Amino acid sequence: MGAPGPGTRLGILVPSSNSNAETLTASILAEQPDLGVHYSRFRLPPSLDDTVDLGILGEAPAMLNDADLQAIAFHGTSGSWTGITRDRALCAELEAVCGAPATTASVAVVEALGALSAARIGLVFPGPGAIASQIQREYSIHGIDVQAVSVPEAAMSNPEIARLDASAIGAIMRPAFAHGLDAVVCVGTNLRSGYLVEGFEQEFGIPIVDSAIATLWHVLLLAGVPRPIPGWGALLAAH
Repeated sequence: MGAPGPGTRLGILVPSSNSNAETLTASILAEQPDLGVHYSRFRLPPSLDDTVDLGILGEAPAMLNDADLQAIAFHGTSGSWTGITRDRALCAELEAVCGAPATTASVAVVEALGALSAARIGLVFPGPGAIASQIQREYSIHGIDVQAVSVPEAAMSNPEIARLDASAIGAIMRPAFAHGLDAVVCVGTNLRSGYLVEGFEQEFGIPIVDSAIATLWHVLLLAGVPRPIPGWGALLAAH
């Protein structure tokens, strides 16, 4: 007989200003008692243009490694504009440190779009339009055609993004739902769009890939414990 409690241990590296990662993940996994999720925090670099690497992550991966993980995820989307290829290299470095398969939110979104056969997308990004344009260019390298972009009118800090209510989040999301799309992608793991995915999918009839939900979807896949989890959109429901 195995030890009591969760038999699978997942590790998530969380930016220190992110208050969505733990709470959303806990809500999604509330009825999955075999899964334990463990977190380690780090400080993001001051500029959005800075690449997150092992130097930025510091002791966080090694401390997670002490928990004997089955998979690990970097819960951040900076690779969506600084480079998916760089994020895949970070995954390899994390695997070397932690001895477990690794992903990032940016890699998870791309993998999720592939799983959904979604090439034409709308993009929701709670940051500057200039960064959204960089995401559009980066996605095009990977065969993803961003046909609509929605960003907020005013710049917000990460804590301000987390404090947006459902109405404000919905107002940011709606302009991204253009005609003829395969999916809409919400980039930004502190944007609480995950809670709105199910309702918006029912309204618009296309999948929504929320970066925080995609991170969990992919880390479950890497850990070898995929399963359908209803109530959080097409990506998790079809796992």
